[in-house]
Amino acid sequence: MDKNEQIVNYFLTCPQIQDSPLYFNFIQAEDSTTQILTDSNDIYANKTYIDGSELKLYNFTIIMFRSVSPNAVAKVIGYTNENIVDLADIQALIDWVTDQNELKNFPNFGENCIVQSIKPTTLNPIFSGIDTEVSPNLAVYNVTFQVEYLDISKKIWR
Repeated sequence: MDKNEQIVNYFLTCPQIQDSPLYFNFIQAEDSTTQILTDSNDIYANKTYIDGSELKLYNFTIIMFRSVSPNAVAKVIGYTNENIVDLADIQALIDWVTDQNELKNFPNFGENCIVQSIKPTTLNPIFSGIDTEVSPNLAVYNVTFQVEYLDISKKIWR
């Protein structure tokens, strides 16, 4: 089973991603687009057990693009700045993954992999900068996630 495809399928159920274009290792940067970007995984982070099974990590980053407001925060009660709303939406993605982890609702990595957790590596989205090459300008936010799973494909006894 392809882990990349399973991560895409998993995030297609996320409310913050369902209704916007989702790209994989490519992006057509526009307002409200999302990219899943694969990260390299250090093979030395793998831990082999006596029975032949291995604890492994799968890391990936979600990059979200949102139109950015150049306006100062209005000092009016009840007015919400676009940038604050966008950051809260991306925070909701982190919260959704955290909730899924607590519910043990994990991506399906197949019969030879037992997913043990999926977690963000930070508590808040990272603001990476502003893409001024497009109009309107886009704020770029990213969050890295880590899936920890047990690979039992080389397990020598059951």
